[in-house]
Amino acid sequence: MSNFILDQQYQEEIYQLYLYAFNAQDSANRRDFWNRRFQHAIPYGISVDGQIETSILSIPFETNFFGTNFKMNGISDVMSAPEASGKGGASQLMKAALQDMYDNQVTLSYLAPFAFSYYRRFGYEQVFDHVTYTMASDKLPRISKNTENVQVKRLDFSSNTDLLKSIYQQSPLAQRGGLNRADWWWDYLPKKFANRQLAVAFEHQQPTGYVIYERTASEFIIYEVANTDIESRQALWKFVTKHGTTAENFIYQSPVADIDFDLVDEPYSVTTTVQPYMMARIVNLQDFLEKYPTSTPAKFTLDVIDDVLSENNGHWTFEFDGKVRSVQKSNVPLDIDTHTAITIQQLTKILFGYRSAASLVEHGKIAGWTSDNVKNLDAIAVPQKPILADYF
Repeated sequence: MSNFILDQQYQEEIYQLYLYAFNAQDSANRRDFWNRRFQHAIPYGISVDGQIETSILSIPFETNFFGTNFKMNGISDVMSAPEASGKGGASQLMKAALQDMYDNQVTLSYLAPFAFSYYRRFGYEQVFDHVTYTMASDKLPRISKNTENVQVKRLDFSSNTDLLKSIYQQSPLAQRGGLNRADWWWDYLPKKFANRQLAVAFEHQQPTGYVIYERTASEFIIYEVANTDIESRQALWKFVTKHGTTAENFIYQSPVADIDFDLVDEPYSVTTTVQPYMMARIVNLQDFLEKYPTSTPAKFTLDVIDDVLSENNGHWTFEFDGKVRSVQKSNVPLDIDTHTAITIQQLTKILFGYRSAASLVEHGKIAGWTSDNVKNLDAIAVPQKPILADYF
């Protein structure tokens, strides 16, 4: 394990660095949600003259990647005191955390970047987007579908998360790379987002859908919608539109990157912004390929470059005939030709379904590949972009 891992006794000192580094104001609420996150995290730090100057948190999670569960650590609170800036401390901690993940059989890692180019140095790549829809209240669609079998109730968010867990797990939010939310994370969410409200749909007294939202003086903001059937979804959106007289604008911050213009009667009435969200990287390529969710027969070879985790460097052969899967890495040290090899960043992008190998070739991001390699790699890639509703 890394020498940079700190004991939990440093919690208060790291919290004070967090407040200073992010120019955040201390409060009982902030301390409560931050402490809860810290208690489930692995803290890393560098101390100079007895004072923590640089720190990051590595938070163990589990993710459902298109039906396959993987261990995933989320990187959070990458922070340095001003006097530590430029010393490379954060880079040391990032590399140490990634090596520890690999050594502890963690397959993936996600993070929210302050600069995409910075985290690409550590093998991360953009794979998650969010779409923000904004519509004036007088342009809201009318939902005429009969939803009399569904009752929507406004409930306290913090004390009713148990009603949401099964609904979330059955939704795309949890099945395309999203978190398998642990109980502690469900408890954390209302503390982190104290202004958010909750409405739950019930059929025959059973919860079948929910919407998490926030109201301001002029806006109704939707953060998360999940449901187990169409009627519950219609009832929840009808509940939303009934606030048309109390808000000037309705905003839906959707974690689903697909654009749904065609589902609106008048697309010009909607302002839509696609925003890059979080990054991911493959930590353990062997494990990811061995368990990768594909049933498509394929065979390809790849020369992979990983500047941080040398275990992923080398010549990989993937073969799957529909029954037996073989993933092999050559034990012979390779002088990898960077013109024909693929970086772990680009491979992450392909295998997460964010961009095809063919598209990367077309844009000059990878070169020297045979058409069979491109075709076979794209054939096994998951067919949809991933979804991540959470933020670390």
